[in-house]
Amino acid sequence: MSRLHLFEGISGTGKTSLATAFSSAVNDPNNEYKSKKNKRIDYKLIEVQAGWRDRQDLIGYYNAFEKRFYESEFLQALYEAQCPFYRDRIYTIVLDEMNLSRPEQYFADFLSKLEQESPTLTLTTDLNRRYPALFENHKTLKIPENIWFIGTANQDETTLEFADKTYDRAHIMELGRNQAKFEIPQLNYRNPISYQALKLAFQQAQNQYKQQAKKADQFLKDYLANLLETKFKIGWGNRLERQIEAFIPVVIACGGTMGEATDHLLATKILRKIKNRYDIPASYLRELKEQLTVFWDDLDHQNFPVKSLNIINTEIDRIEPQT
Repeated sequence: MSRLHLFEGISGTGKTSLATAFSSAVNDPNNEYKSKKNKRIDYKLIEVQAGWRDRQDLIGYYNAFEKRFYESEFLQALYEAQCPFYRDRIYTIVLDEMNLSRPEQYFADFLSKLEQESPTLTLTTDLNRRYPALFENHKTLKIPENIWFIGTANQDETTLEFADKTYDRAHIMELGRNQAKFEIPQLNYRNPISYQALKLAFQQAQNQYKQQAKKADQFLKDYLANLLETKFKIGWGNRLERQIEAFIPVVIACGGTMGEATDHLLATKILRKIKNRYDIPASYLRELKEQLTVFWDDLDHQNFPVKSLNIINTEIDRIEPQT
C-alpha cells in the first residue's frame, strides 16, 4: 500500500523489535548465527529527537564556512540502500519514536516524494568538490524504491498526534497491549528475498485479484460514502482508491480475505477520523453501525468487520457511557 508504515501502541509492545525482526526475516533470517565479522545489517535505526523541525535535522546540512556537508545516518542509509550489495534487497529505515517531533515538518519532503515516480533528493553542496559516485550533478541523490520506512509511535503524553497528511499516506498497524505468544519454527537457510521478485509478486496479485479490489472500492462508495460525507464530514479521493487496488489483492494472495483487508482499510484510513470527536451524536454512530452491519454480507459473508465495529462501539460508549 505504501512505503511508509506506522507501528502504533503504548511503550513496550515491541514496535521497534517488530520492525528490525521484519528486516532480518526478509533479508537473512540466519544472520544471527554468523560471526560478527561477516554479519551485515539490512536496516538503519534512526532515533528521532524532540527538537527536529526541518529536513536538515533528518538528512544533515551544508556548512558554508567550512565548505563541508555534514551528512546524517539517515542520508548514509539512503545511499547505502542503492549500493550493489543492497540494491535488490528490502532496506528498512526505522524512524524510532517518529512522533516525538512532527513528521509533517522534518519528513515533509518524503511524504510527498514517495508518491512520485523515481523521486530524488536535492542537497546544498559545494559544486567544486568531488562527490560520491551515486550522486547526479554533484547534488542529486535518488530515493531508491527498495527502501521502506517504518515509523514507531508511542501513544502517551510525551508524543504528538500525526496529522492526516501522514496517516493518509501510510500503512498503519496498531499493536495491542497483550499479544498471543507463539513458537518460532526452526528455519532452513535461504537467500535474502529479492526486492524485484517481491515487486513482481505484488503486481501479479494485483492483476489476478483486480476485480475483488474494485468490488471493495464500490462497496465503500455505495453504502458508506454518502453517510460519512453528509453526517461525519469525512471523504476520500484517488489516493485511497490506489491503496485499495494495491493492498487488497496482496492480502488475498497471502491467504487473507477481501473482507479482512477492507476492514483494515476502513478502520485505519476512514473511521480513524471519527475518534474522540465531540461534534458527532451517538445517533449518527448507530446509523453508521447499522449500515455497515446490514450490508457487509454483500462484500464478505464470512468475515465480520471487527476492527471497524470496535471503533464505532468505542465511540458510542464514550459519548453515552453506561452507568
